[in-house]
Amino acid sequence: MTITQSKSSLFEKLTQDVRSCVLCERMCDSSRILGRSSGDLSALMMFIGEAPGRLGADDTSIPFHGDRAGENFERLIAQANISRYDFFITNAVLCNPKDEKGNNATPTRREVANCSEFLGRQLEIIQPRIVVTLGSLALQALKQIEDHSFELSADVRKAKSWNGRLLIPLYHPGQRAMLHRSFLNQLADYRFVAEQFHGLAKPRSKAIRQGRTKADAANLVAMILSVSGPISYFRLHKLFYLVEYHYLRAKGRRLTSSYAIRQKDGPYFTDLHIGKLKRSVPNLVVSTNRDRLTVSIGDGSKHVGGRSSL
Repeated sequence: MTITQSKSSLFEKLTQDVRSCVLCERMCDSSRILGRSSGDLSALMMFIGEAPGRLGADDTSIPFHGDRAGENFERLIAQANISRYDFFITNAVLCNPKDEKGNNATPTRREVANCSEFLGRQLEIIQPRIVVTLGSLALQALKQIEDHSFELSADVRKAKSWNGRLLIPLYHPGQRAMLHRSFLNQLADYRFVAEQFHGLAKPRSKAIRQGRTKADAANLVAMILSVSGPISYFRLHKLFYLVEYHYLRAKGRRLTSSYAIRQKDGPYFTDLHIGKLKRSVPNLVVSTNRDRLTVSIGDGSKHVGGRSSL
């Protein structure tokens, strides 16, 4: 049996054990959010959150996807040049804890302890070299596996030695945590994580390290911005989708080959990563106002790769 096959069989057994767990009374009927959507079993890095959100992972079965915290998380990793393919992501508690009104609730110490065996088994199977905790509860949950004295406020964005690995405590990407640590500060945190990860990951080709937006997509972005003027980065994705949609209906084919991810508040095109756009769209201007990313075209820009008609 190869190492990959061994990991796969151990993980399958773990997911079966998680599905049959009834230790936490108020979560016996909740979904168990652990599966292949959590990421690569051979990932060098693991993110650990608090618990699945009612409108997020509890609904989508994908950790940190579908709710506001998931949207913030996906924006942060995208702008820090980290892909979900780069890591495994899980939670200290694998079911969604709800209060008596059905809203998200904070897991109790008992519930965290009940799930600690599963968290320990995930670490044993994945064997990540970097562990990133999202929020104080996730950081404290690691004490159930190997004791430490780290505190989120004092040790945020620091690479600490823990259990034979690098541990990097970060704030949770939920909206409440943004009151204590702004999006821009959190973006700096994620870029620090990216530096640590890329420092130990296998060297990537120059083409990947310096990736560019495909010419057809860059062309369309330039055309949109030349008409719209300055717009938010979020709105750019929506307009990109609408142009593609109406062109497909009118012509029976797409303008670009860009891949879109369906998210709660709208589509996200992976080709429109802000770093790639900067390298691919002449005179692209990127600015930030109150944590809102804005894009526009400076004077004298030209479309990439010639004209493209709608």
